[in-house]
Amino acid sequence: MRVLLFVLLGGLATACAPHLARGPRGFWHSNRVDRHGDPQGRWKVYSDDANSQLSTRGRYRHGRPVGHWRYYAPVGDALLREERYHRHGLSDITYYHPNGQVARRGHARIVDEPGGMHFYWYGEWLSYSDAGVLQKIETYENGKLLSTSRVRAM
Repeated sequence: MRVLLFVLLGGLATACAPHLARGPRGFWHSNRVDRHGDPQGRWKVYSDDANSQLSTRGRYRHGRPVGHWRYYAPVGDALLREERYHRHGLSDITYYHPNGQVARRGHARIVDEPGGMHFYWYGEWLSYSDAGVLQKIETYENGKLLSTSRVRAM
């Protein structure tokens, strides 16, 4: 009886070995796709083969980015850009200078069109100097620049 149990457990372990060699799977694993092949859940993209230099981090729901996304410099861990996705295709985007200060901040919209998805800036975009001082305000509509106004230093 013990021999039979030992043989069954050995066979089960051998059958599971190829599946376990592929790495972790399941709900909490990053970079998954749904049954349609669309990205789903937490995603991390690395800029090197050793998966040590994080390039992008965020979440997908049914192939669309949701929540808070961060984009990092290819060397070091400097934050280049942050995107916060909201309902109805709206997002807030912040670009950073290499020293970590905010460079630009504004809004964007993603729209499903017959030819595919269209991403464009809208509303007021604020541009800052390396020191964090507001320099200009640009106004966009459907991705087209409507006006630019410079802000005078005090």
